[in-house]
Amino acid sequence: MSSSRLISTPNNSGSNFAQPPASAELPIWLQRTLLVIYVLFCIELGLMLVIIPWTRLWADNSLLLRWPALQAWLMHGFVRGAVSGLGFIDMWLGILEAARYRDRH
Repeated sequence: MSSSRLISTPNNSGSNFAQPPASAELPIWLQRTLLVIYVLFCIELGLMLVIIPWTRLWADNSLLLRWPALQAWLMHGFVRGAVSGLGFIDMWLGILEAARYRDRH
């Protein structure tokens, strides 16, 4: 088989969408903007997950009035701590992504 025949062979995945070339990358300013948005989102969501389980908003949630057993379960310290732990992990992921960022030229 010639190499030109290999290139013209249709995609076996069944997708008819055009694939961008491997060398196409986002501009650096867009990479940095997306990084800042991602990091801020992770930190904000993480802070909410750390703080909210220990506030009155968590305890007096009107959405859970229909399910008193679920409301009682959510009041356990283990559940609150697990949700706060997820918040710390989320903040750590955002900070780690910012620290590991390198511009792709």
